Amino acid sequence: MRHYYRYTPGPRGGLGQGRPHRLGKSPLTVGFIILVLILLFIAYLKSGKKVENQNEDIANLNLPSTNAAIAQASLTTADCPGVISVASTTEKAVALTYDVGTLPGDLEKTLPAAKAANVPAAFFVTGKIIETNKPLIENIHAAGFPIYNHSYDNLKFTTLSDKEIQAQLQATEDLIKSVSGVSAKPFARLPFGESTPAVVETMRQAGYCPLTWTVDGLDISSSATLDSVATRIKTYIKPGGIILLHAGSDLAATVTPKIVSDLQAMGYRFVSLTELFNLAKINNTSSNVNTPANVNSQETNQNLNQSPTQVAPEKILPA
Repeated sequence: MRHYYRYTPGPRGGLGQGRPHRLGKSPLTVGFIILVLILLFIAYLKSGKKVENQNEDIANLNLPSTNAAIAQASLTTADCPGVISVASTTEKAVALTYDVGTLPGDLEKTLPAAKAANVPAAFFVTGKIIETNKPLIENIHAAGFPIYNHSYDNLKFTTLSDKEIQAQLQATEDLIKSVSGVSAKPFARLPFGESTPAVVETMRQAGYCPLTWTVDGLDISSSATLDSVATRIKTYIKPGGIILLHAGSDLAATVTPKIVSDLQAMGYRFVSLTELFNLAKINNTSSNVNTPANVNSQETNQNLNQSPTQVAPEKILPA
């Protein structure tokens, strides 16, 4: 490579007796270095823009960024004297919810599917799942979905004492706070949807509104298929409805986009639970307080055509 030099004159000013000093690299080399620096700077700017776009994509999901939205809900225990299964409104708004019980199953597939659906959704989580699969639950929070209370280990509250119910709720509340940093109140889903007036009052005293669902997709049924789950939800959904799927089921991930597209085609829009119950006063379902939301596991004459709040008896798994 050619280099350029200058000469320091010798004692008598003769060039031949001077000492050469390198001036630096050729203009071509300097230009190449400058070009590389410019390209690196442009790449840096593009990477920054990509991060901004990713943040915009997350913001455009219209999802609650944290459980803080729960604390701002207008719903209080005074609004729920009974078990909540639907919001009383004529507006075609519905809420999509997932239960994460004692079996995490395909949660790693369900969560991306819920996020890709680009609609609000909520996850009801047991305390035991948080203890044994905390990274998965942290991913729910990181994706921007609210996390609600689904008891500690999914035992039927109808079999527990008041103190045991309170302990179940508090243990899970503390674990949810360890993930999200905020309270999961006021919503708590009844294990298996079963309750009594005493259970409801105990939950209300603890600061929770007992929640069930309008239609259970029965995606954990051994005979369930993608079409049967989607058809069931389309058949039984109504304004103010709460949809129940199970994050650990084999079908939850694949049926989610179909449910969203089907109901949107029917004129429904998906909203958060907070927004759903801000649309109208709670539909008081106190008449259902003494009636379990699910059929007894001993019954054998039910199938996928049963009422929307019942669970197929052939495979009643933790919700």
